[in-house]
Amino acid sequence: MRLIPSTPLAPLGAAVAAVVLLSGCEGSDIDLDFDTPDFFSSEESPDPSESPSPEDEEEGGEDEDGEDEEQASGYALPQSCEAADVAGAAGALAPGTDLSEESGEIDDIDGAAQVACTLSGGEAGSGTLTVVFTEGADPSANPDVISVPGDAEEMNWDVDIDVDVDTYHTDESDDLGGDLEYVGAVDGSSTHLYLELPDEFYVTAIVTGADVDREDLERVVLQAAENARA
Repeated sequence: MRLIPSTPLAPLGAAVAAVVLLSGCEGSDIDLDFDTPDFFSSEESPDPSESPSPEDEEEGGEDEDGEDEEQASGYALPQSCEAADVAGAAGALAPGTDLSEESGEIDDIDGAAQVACTLSGGEAGSGTLTVVFTEGADPSANPDVISVPGDAEEMNWDVDIDVDVDTYHTDESDDLGGDLEYVGAVDGSSTHLYLELPDEFYVTAIVTGADVDREDLERVVLQAAENARA
């Protein structure tokens, strides 16, 4: 096997040969004291540590601010209906001031939970307004996900009822990063408005025993969603 020296070794060989030749000459006054490059040294001088530039520091600060803003714009289940100010979100649409509340995990759906808040006049058979906060499950795709407290629990989920369905969005829902789905029973027995938000979070408004305008329900779910912002 023949070894071919690398390029830096060629001038070194010439320099060594010159030293041998000149040293053999008698009476030579030539000063051969010169430095040769240390081509065989495996050690490299350490590079100076690079300090972050002002631009890098500024970009890092922007990333942290972006993360903080993203976290601040998220949604979370409220601790209670009172904490979510459901009565305030319902406003004049509330049929009464009696407030019932149920919360907990959703059966058969891992990681899903909800808080259901029902406002009524306190009389059996009276109209109700229910606001439901759901996390981890789509109530519009799974009607059984919605559970409402008290007498309203006996809603006719298992009865076939003709409904009008409309999926859409508004400027207000876009500001929250969500889409709306309206489901109204043709016989007027109930009206549902679902607001789908990022990270599998949903706010639903359900009215029974009363005719309501869609715009009024929009106001309720949008305000309730604002109240649920983390």
